[in-house]
Amino acid sequence: MKVGIVGLGLIGGSFAKGYRRNAPDCTIYADNRTRAVTDKAMAEGVVNGYLDENTIPLCDIIVISLYTDAAVNWLAGHADLIAGSTVVIDACGIKRRICREGYALAKGSRNGFKFIGGHPMAGTEKSGYDNSLDDLYEGASMILVPEDPEDGELISRAKELLAPLKFGMFVITDPEHHDRMIAYTSQMMHVMANSIVKNDKCEFVPGFTGGSFQDMTRVAFLNPSMWTELFMNNKDYLLEDIDNEIEQLGKYKDAIEAGDEEELTKLLAEGSRRREGLDIGR
Repeated sequence: MKVGIVGLGLIGGSFAKGYRRNAPDCTIYADNRTRAVTDKAMAEGVVNGYLDENTIPLCDIIVISLYTDAAVNWLAGHADLIAGSTVVIDACGIKRRICREGYALAKGSRNGFKFIGGHPMAGTEKSGYDNSLDDLYEGASMILVPEDPEDGELISRAKELLAPLKFGMFVITDPEHHDRMIAYTSQMMHVMANSIVKNDKCEFVPGFTGGSFQDMTRVAFLNPSMWTELFMNNKDYLLEDIDNEIEQLGKYKDAIEAGDEEELTKLLAEGSRRREGLDIGR
């Protein structure tokens, strides 16, 4: 198998390291904005060479792990170099724009490669190639967003090419549903964590924290530029969830303020039941 990786940050670097660990005979080509990062990956034996006009046509799969704007620009600039047998998968956190552009670029390309949206549901609060992991995706969910959800051949081919990463499950969806769900399950969690640590008491927390504080605030440490782009590209769905959370917090505030123990108990019990019923997996 010949693999192309565009962007060797945490996500792209983990793709490269995962392929190298679990499919040691594969050939991996990489293209990174900072050439020194690609050179380091080559020196470490993770990457075999540069992803360029000579090697792009050789790839069975190309994974684009860039911010959405950069991903669209890279694909637009290289579409006619990609072979018709190649499957191109992006790893962007929001799917509507990249899928709209990716589907069109694939169909309009010289060789007619296949594009399928992708979103690996794994990561850490750290970033960059140096923090990438060869087992980041093991057991994690991989969301696939094909233009035609009934295209079983493309979906099966994508799963086959991604098999060395050892994803725990694949979810097939459309761009709209993906972005609606991610606004809640990912983006809202980052908004809440990032806002909670702005409480003036935060500087005094050492010695006063347990698991709940650690769990709730882990993702407050983030890449501001990346998350700003993600939030802005999904602001319609994210704003809906922010408004909903404000409404929910208001219910707790009102019950506490009114000394209404019955209502507060009801609210807490409902939340507890909902969480107990969730089958989240990893």
